[in-house]
Amino acid sequence: MMKLCFVSSSGGHWEELMCLKKLMTQYQSFYITEFGGQLEDSNLEHIYGVKKIDRHEKLFILHFVGLFFQSFKIFIIEKPDVVITTGALVAYPICLIAKLFGKRIIYIESFARVNSKSLTGKMLYPISDLFLVQWEDMVKLYPKAKYVGGIF
Repeated sequence: MMKLCFVSSSGGHWEELMCLKKLMTQYQSFYITEFGGQLEDSNLEHIYGVKKIDRHEKLFILHFVGLFFQSFKIFIIEKPDVVITTGALVAYPICLIAKLFGKRIIYIESFARVNSKSLTGKMLYPISDLFLVQWEDMVKLYPKAKYVGGIF
């Protein structure tokens, strides 16, 4: 059976990702999000918490390298076939690792992105196997994206 990894930061990205619960129950799935926020409130099984980082913090690079190591450990334990994410920064390491191991990446650009790219979208666009946008105008910014309308 195909194994799916659902990953996003806490807050709105997590809320959007949780709208895919029907898909989550159809496959063997696990989840990655940041400590705090919805992780503690979640009743999901098989969920991993990682340290929340901010790209503007002083020790960002150190924390980001730590996030790569955490993500690699999770990847080796779980061995997902597909990573599905709505962003943000917490998603990049596991997606990059998955790509290096020949796994598929599905990125869903935030519904809030109507006419500008997100940082995560910019970073994951080149490596995503399926890049979904929810606003038709976003296809102009991401030509290989698939417009699917509002999915949340």
